[in-house]
Amino acid sequence: MASLSSIFPCNVVIEILAYLPARSLARFRCVSKSWRSLLSEKYFLTMWLNRSGTSLLVVPLEWDIRDKCSLVFENVSIGRENLRLPVGNDWVSLSVVGSSSDGALICLTGLSFVRRNASKLAIILWSPFTGEVKTLSHHDYIYCHERPLCAESQAQGYSSGCCVRYHVHGFGYAPNARDYKIVRITYSRGVARRAVASIRPSNVEVYSLGRDKWTSLGRPNFTRTIRGNSRAFINGAAHWLAAPREDAPYNSIVAFGMEEESFKQVMPLPRKRNISQYSLHSRGKATLAVSCGSLALIAFTVWDREVCGIWVMKEYGVASSWTKQHHIVLPIGLTCRAALGLTGNGKIVLRMVDESLVCCDLGDKQISEVGIGGEGTESSFDVIDLGRGNPSLRNQVGGGSPLTMLNPR
Repeated sequence: MASLSSIFPCNVVIEILAYLPARSLARFRCVSKSWRSLLSEKYFLTMWLNRSGTSLLVVPLEWDIRDKCSLVFENVSIGRENLRLPVGNDWVSLSVVGSSSDGALICLTGLSFVRRNASKLAIILWSPFTGEVKTLSHHDYIYCHERPLCAESQAQGYSSGCCVRYHVHGFGYAPNARDYKIVRITYSRGVARRAVASIRPSNVEVYSLGRDKWTSLGRPNFTRTIRGNSRAFINGAAHWLAAPREDAPYNSIVAFGMEEESFKQVMPLPRKRNISQYSLHSRGKATLAVSCGSLALIAFTVWDREVCGIWVMKEYGVASSWTKQHHIVLPIGLTCRAALGLTGNGKIVLRMVDESLVCCDLGDKQISEVGIGGEGTESSFDVIDLGRGNPSLRNQVGGGSPLTMLNPR
C-alpha cells in the first residue's frame, strides 16, 4: 500500500480495489498486513458490496451438474465465481425452498431413490458463508405411479398428477422467537382408485432450528391444492399459489405465519377480467415473488412464454390493491421456460427453454445474459437472491452461521 500511495492517493487506491472481483481481493490480502487490514475493514466491504450490486446464487438441481453452483453479480464488471455445493452425492435432484434475507442460510430439499416408485425427500440447510450443512431426514416416502419417478418429482419433489403422496415446504424467520422455521405440508391421495381419489393436505409440521425439533399441527383447515415450494416470504409468512382442486388453475394464495405457526386468511388473486389473458394453471409456470417489500404475482400469457406480466399487491391482504406494474415482451427467438424470481435491484430472472439464464431489467426492459447454461434441455437451475451478501468475503472476515448460532449442537 505504501508503494502505491507514493504514486496514487490512498483514496484512489481504495476506489480501484473496490471495483475488483472477490477472488482478486482474496489474493491481495496476502500482499501485506496493511492490505489485509484494509480489505477486512467494514467500510471497505460495504463499499465493495454496493459496487458489486445484488449477488445471485445459481443452484444446479440435478446431481451431475451440481458442481456448477455459481455466485453471479448483477454488475457485469464483477463477473461470477464458482462455488462448491457441499451436499454430498445422495440426492438425485435438489429443489430450492428459500433463504434468509441476507443469504446466510439457504433451505433446499433433496430427492433420493429408495425403490421402484418410491423416494425420500430430505431438507438441507446450508450456510454458503461457512460451508456448514445440516440435513433433516424424513421417515415418510413420496410414492409415484411413474417408474422410477415422474420428471416433476425429480425436479420439484412433488407431482399432484401422478404422485400418491408428496410434500411442499416453506422457509422463513420468526423475529420475536429469533428462530428460523420450516413448514412442511403433506399431501396424500385417498385409498380409492387413482382416477377418482382426490389428493388433499393430510398433515402440517413445523421445524424450529433453535429447538432442533419438529412439531405436528395435524390436518390443515383447508382442502386447496398447493404445488411446489413457497417462493415468497413476506410479512412473516410463507406464501403459495393454491387451486381449489388438483386439475384446476390457481385462484388464491395460502399463507402460513412462522411466528404464530398457523395459516392466515386465504387471499385472492387479481380479478379474472384483469388477468384473463394469462395462464394460472400449474403448467403455465405462474409464481409468487417479492417486489420491493410487496407480494407479487408473475404470470405468462396463455398462448406463449414470450409475454410476461407482473402484478403487485400494494397493500398486503387487500384484494383491490392488486396492480399490474410490468409488461414484458421478450425479443423474437427467446422463449422462457420459467420465471425464477425478482431481484432487489429491479430485475426478473428467467430460465429459457435452452436452459440459459437471463436477467431482464424491469425499468428499461434490457436483457442481459447471466453467462450460465445447462448441458441440455434436461438440465435445471434455480436462483437465490443473496441481496448484497457475498460468501467469498464473509468467509474471509469470519461471518457466523445461523446453523451454529441457533443450534450449536
